[in-house]
Amino acid sequence: MSELNLWLIGGGAAVGALFAVAVQRFRFCLIAAVGNFVLIRDTRQVMTLASALLVAIGGTQLLEIFEVVDIAQASYRDATLDWLGAALGGLIFGVGATLAGGCAARTLVSTMEGSVHALIVLLTFALVAALVQFGFLEPYRVALTGATAITLQGDAGVATLLALSPWWVLLAVMAALSGFILYCWRRSPNPGLLLVGVMVGLLVVASWYLTGVVAQDEFMPTRPSAMTMSGPLSRAGYFLISGQLAEPSFAIAFAVSMAVASLLLAVATRQFRITLPAKGMVKIAVAGGALMGLGAIMAYGCNVGQGMSGLSTLSLESMIAVVGIVSGIAATTRWMEHRG
Repeated sequence: MSELNLWLIGGGAAVGALFAVAVQRFRFCLIAAVGNFVLIRDTRQVMTLASALLVAIGGTQLLEIFEVVDIAQASYRDATLDWLGAALGGLIFGVGATLAGGCAARTLVSTMEGSVHALIVLLTFALVAALVQFGFLEPYRVALTGATAITLQGDAGVATLLALSPWWVLLAVMAALSGFILYCWRRSPNPGLLLVGVMVGLLVVASWYLTGVVAQDEFMPTRPSAMTMSGPLSRAGYFLISGQLAEPSFAIAFAVSMAVASLLLAVATRQFRITLPAKGMVKIAVAGGALMGLGAIMAYGCNVGQGMSGLSTLSLESMIAVVGIVSGIAATTRWMEHRG
């Protein structure tokens, strides 16, 4: 195995293990954060998300501004803006994740804790994602993109699109996030959750540095990348369908390490126990997982890929996808409240 692959795999494994701690021990999850805010105006978890974004965006943009990592080469900043796929896919993913009871990362962790419900969601997500990305649904997805996507003059970065200095865009985003964090802090101060958010943000920045600098080879340059869940899960689904293993990568190592670390943590803390789905919930798990798989591939990522890594690049496409995800979560949360 080459040195490049060793750095990618080792870096992905380290980041995945640390992210598993944030998800399992501190319940870091966009679905829970948005749902609690919508229902009871609980600001603690959204403050965690905001602090993660503050650090992730700030660190990633500084890596780009000082030309440490060529963030503009990341897939989130492609010159093809698939606005409809991002918006509709994000919305579908948000609806599915809320029905399923958690995002892809939360579902993976719950599976490793022994939840059969989460396992059903995860398998359905992976299989549907594989069909959309590699299977018989791929031509329809590609056709929709070809009919609606916009080709940009530059990349999809906000600073590029607005022809502004990246410093001004960064300062505006930092000011907005800082103001929101202060608002949340005044309502419910929680230093522990604030620090968890900072840790997650640093993991995003570390991912860009690892893949964009440490693991780069001048003879075989690769695009920088960061944390993502939908890609590895779609590859896992493709393996289940075709038996073909994916090439080792940062993303694959990240997801596998998350699973292993979550299992070890669950056993070590005596949280591992086999739990069966509640009556009538199997079909909800399948429906939720299917929508998550479809939406994540259409939107080019879920709340981890687009919501953390993509947003850190200040990509317009990522912003559109996240608006769709949050809208889907909020609308479905309200619907479930009135229905139940």
